[in-house]
Amino acid sequence: MVQKVQQVVRKHVKTGNQWQLLLVLFTLVSQISVAQKTVVALTCDKKEIGQDEHLTFTVTSNVEGSMKIDFPVEFEVDFGVMHGMEQKMDPSGKIKTYYYMQQSGAFKKEGTYSFYAYTTHRNKTYRSNKITVKVTESAPEDNKVNSNDPVFGLIQCKKQCVYEGEPVLLKAKVFSYMNIEYLEGYSDFKADVSMEEHVFPNGRVEVEQTRVNGKDALTFEYGKQLLIPVATGKCHVKPFEMAVRCHGSIFSKTIRFRSAGLTINVKPLPNNAPKDFIGAVGDYRLTQKNPTGEIKEGDVFTLELIVSGFGNIHNSNTPKLVLPKGCSIYGDPERVEDIDFTESGAEGMITYRFNIQVLDGKDLEFQAPSISYFDPEKEKYQTIKGNPFRIKVIPDKSFNPVVASNPGSGTHTDLVSVKNAKTTTTKTSSSESGSKTRLWVGIVAPTSLLGLLFVLLMARKRKKQEDGTISVEHIELPKGPVFLNDLKEEPVKETINYWKDAADALGDPGSFAILLPKAIIQRIEQCEKCNFQSREKAFDRLIDTKPELAKGLREIIETCDQYRYGFGTENLETEELLTRAESLLSQLAS
Repeated sequence: MVQKVQQVVRKHVKTGNQWQLLLVLFTLVSQISVAQKTVVALTCDKKEIGQDEHLTFTVTSNVEGSMKIDFPVEFEVDFGVMHGMEQKMDPSGKIKTYYYMQQSGAFKKEGTYSFYAYTTHRNKTYRSNKITVKVTESAPEDNKVNSNDPVFGLIQCKKQCVYEGEPVLLKAKVFSYMNIEYLEGYSDFKADVSMEEHVFPNGRVEVEQTRVNGKDALTFEYGKQLLIPVATGKCHVKPFEMAVRCHGSIFSKTIRFRSAGLTINVKPLPNNAPKDFIGAVGDYRLTQKNPTGEIKEGDVFTLELIVSGFGNIHNSNTPKLVLPKGCSIYGDPERVEDIDFTESGAEGMITYRFNIQVLDGKDLEFQAPSISYFDPEKEKYQTIKGNPFRIKVIPDKSFNPVVASNPGSGTHTDLVSVKNAKTTTTKTSSSESGSKTRLWVGIVAPTSLLGLLFVLLMARKRKKQEDGTISVEHIELPKGPVFLNDLKEEPVKETINYWKDAADALGDPGSFAILLPKAIIQRIEQCEKCNFQSREKAFDRLIDTKPELAKGLREIIETCDQYRYGFGTENLETEELLTRAESLLSQLAS
């Protein structure tokens, strides 16, 4: 009986040991099957590039650790290094996390280069796949791009032959056969000759479906830039560069590409320019504000000319006036600009105020002022005129102007005389003064000194006799222009009410998008009692005191800019934006 019990116990112990062994084996097998295999992948934008052409390498791994790319010495690495993390769902439905690092640079020497990347995790180093890059001689910048590349770009331009001063709008057009997740970098295009460059801010990207070479592709525009040529000849526009993060089969990868270049031929303006040509190229209008009423002889009135339109108006010259006899321009004309840079060029208006002094008691008949500009669409000069006008002058016998001497005689006279006061500054020519030096030193100088001494003694004696009864008359010269409708007072500066103009332009979204941002900045300046000169300075002040208000106003301005520059906003709710801006600005006023 005892032996049977011992046999049963030994059997159960043996069976228990077997089950324990099976349990251990099962645990090991399950851990091995579940354990994650370390993956390190090295990718790049292109496998064949030109010398000095930028290239981006990406290291991706499913474990977190320090990453390093074993670049050859011929590769010059940029300073910036980007690290990131992304999560993706595998075919089984599980979420997996991947880590990546990006480095950019350029090869400085031709050749074929092969190298690896490494990831160190828990004191173990894992090597990536080998990558090979062939570096060839730099290709010309204006060659055509390969439309079979996964991602490629073009520079869009309406005209490749323009006149000097004619604005040119460039756009970066991108095509991709892969799904783009987001943009990682953009380097705009540069001109190699003298050109003004104005870059528009980038907003929301509108991606559209298209077909290229019979294949489905995505396309979008980016990087609008305005060029205004200030010199003639061929202008080579260097390609733009961009990096995009694209969705791959296993890992997302960054593709960096360079667009094709562009050559623009800048022609000189025709030689038959009119005498009143102000150097403006584009489309312009001329308006004038004539003085009204009567003016007294010797006073100053103001003639105002307004040149408006688009093109290179900011580089235009001051119009030349043809004045009748009996008047002259008093000082330099005042120039007030209200100009913005749009896709059409420099757009806005310039106000010129000419201060004119009347030197004769007769009425003045002024010819119609005129300016000429060059129209690049019609390819000829255009002349526009204002209106002739008449000034009624009231004679003043007490006014006695000084007549300037003949410039040909080698002298120069400053005209300052008003109301019987004569102040004349005369410079004698050097040749005449040199010939009379000996006569002055030998004869005239001693005689003059004796005469001067006699005059001083007589004047001193007379002063004592008159007992200080002499009164001195202080003569005040006119300090500035005198408007006819407000004589003898300083002119009131005309200010533009952008808020009223924006409210009047509710039915014109294009004009409203230009006026409302100006109205908001003008209202901030009025409340802060400061002229900030730019949007950024105004918002810098506002962020310090009311950040939420600054954020709301900036969103309104960005909405207007997006509609104005075509960055995704197709319809502009003008009334809603104006009401919202009024509500926010009421908080600022309080």
